[in-house]
Amino acid sequence: MRVLVTGRGSIAQRHARHLRDAVPGVVLGVLSQSTELGGLAPCERFGSLEQALHWQPDAVIVASVSARHADELSAILGCNLPCLVEKPLVVSTQQLEAVRRAAARAQNLRSVVVGCNLRYLGSLQHVARELQGGGLGRLVRAQFEAGQNLAHWRPGRDLASGYSAHAGQGGGVLFDLVHEVDMARLLLGPLEVVASVNARLSSLPIDSDDVHVALLRTAAGAPVTISLDYVAQQATRRYAMVCERGTLHWDLIARRAWVEEQAGTRLLCNDPADFDVGATYGAEMRDWLQAIHDPAHVVQSPLEAALETAALMLAMKRGGA
Repeated sequence: MRVLVTGRGSIAQRHARHLRDAVPGVVLGVLSQSTELGGLAPCERFGSLEQALHWQPDAVIVASVSARHADELSAILGCNLPCLVEKPLVVSTQQLEAVRRAAARAQNLRSVVVGCNLRYLGSLQHVARELQGGGLGRLVRAQFEAGQNLAHWRPGRDLASGYSAHAGQGGGVLFDLVHEVDMARLLLGPLEVVASVNARLSSLPIDSDDVHVALLRTAAGAPVTISLDYVAQQATRRYAMVCERGTLHWDLIARRAWVEEQAGTRLLCNDPADFDVGATYGAEMRDWLQAIHDPAHVVQSPLEAALETAALMLAMKRGGA
């Protein structure tokens, strides 16, 4: 099996490790201008996407800087190749429309997986089942919050060397933490943007937005807030959904999901394995490989859902529809 990886950063290397664990003997090609390929070696190196596709890979992992995801994905869809593409899928309306056009022409989208890896987290699957069960009654409001100081993301690495710090490379907290937008859609259904604020307010040496707060509403009119930042000194990732008969909480850092009801607090889960984000990358890789080998397999993070998330994300960036 020949697999092309676009990019050479930490996420590209993580995907390569999981791929090699799952498919011993896989032959790797890498699209990179740099000869410093770290953990991706041994591999073939290509300086352009055209050269890389001429190598005739069997599948492609898109893990380049965010601003290049859409162009690379569109070309790969045009070749009808299986693809695991990192989030964010797009960083502009023009890119979104281009990917939509490419997807409409593609012969098979079942083997395309988008890197919204929180969908593979066991604790959030517990949360989804609780909401879908209907026992908590009607949702009246919800909030999704995530943040961590960008300088703490990769200790020892120059902050300015990462794409997150640069708007021109697709950086910005909304694009980086699009997981929360995806999970809000997955858990609550279609959402409409009422208003939002994007800003660079901290003294971090970056030119991308470091804070985003949006007010949305569900199809039934319930308000939903999504609050994201690159600033918090202690990492935060927690959700709360207030329903008529109880409030459902999920907290990744505390590794706990629970429901507060009139009778008291009911624990949903606190097994560390259900909160292991690192394990989701392996699950995502296995899901993708199964889709490659089984045309009937339905992946957990499909392109169709990611396109809807991308459209909502861009509406949040604009401040509304």
